[in-house]
Amino acid sequence: MNTALKDVMAELESLGSAQTRKTYLRHGATEPLFGVKFGDLRPLQKRHRGDQVLAESLMETGNSDAMTLALRIADPTQVKSRQIDAWLKPLQYSLLIGMVADLASRTSCAEAKWKKWSKSPQERSLAAGYTLLASWLVHDAANVPDEIVGVALDRIESTIHDVPNQARHAMNQALISIGIYLPAYHDRAMSVAKAIGKVSVDHGETSCKTPDAAAYIERALKHRRRKRPS
Repeated sequence: MNTALKDVMAELESLGSAQTRKTYLRHGATEPLFGVKFGDLRPLQKRHRGDQVLAESLMETGNSDAMTLALRIADPTQVKSRQIDAWLKPLQYSLLIGMVADLASRTSCAEAKWKKWSKSPQERSLAAGYTLLASWLVHDAANVPDEIVGVALDRIESTIHDVPNQARHAMNQALISIGIYLPAYHDRAMSVAKAIGKVSVDHGETSCKTPDAAAYIERALKHRRRKRPS
């Protein structure tokens, strides 16, 4: 273990707590982990942002806290396509799957990853595909191809109730992002949201919920209108 990695791992361990560890495990985190609060990761994130070498080393530890930090500091201009796939492959923790997808959405291979993951029969990859789309729309909606949006809406409408648990939640989030960030697709997104109705997702022993897409889109747009300067 190199010195930089050793120092960061020691700091992460010192920041961990049994209570936070227990909470993360309840949310699906996998061991090993220290239980570091997200807020306590921020100084480390700021200090090491863009350190791709450290990010790669942290991912190799398999420690959930270390991988969370890694995905926060990884440089989307340096990470390789095959590396993204390798990072996603072993993951079970939905938080980390979502973070890999968000990272992918900010790379030059976002479209290729969407096309690959969104057709996968595996829950992990399928969820990553639709989380990638949701994140891509947040970061850079103007450059999401219309073809992708159209295909996504059709698939969400026809398959959302039949796909695995994590993928249902991710599809619902993608639908919400389409409705909020693409005005040209607002009516279509609302139509799909009303057609699919309530999306049932098992969040285990947590208070997490999958929102009603139509209601969420309308609330978000109303909030954005209120924030616009007059």
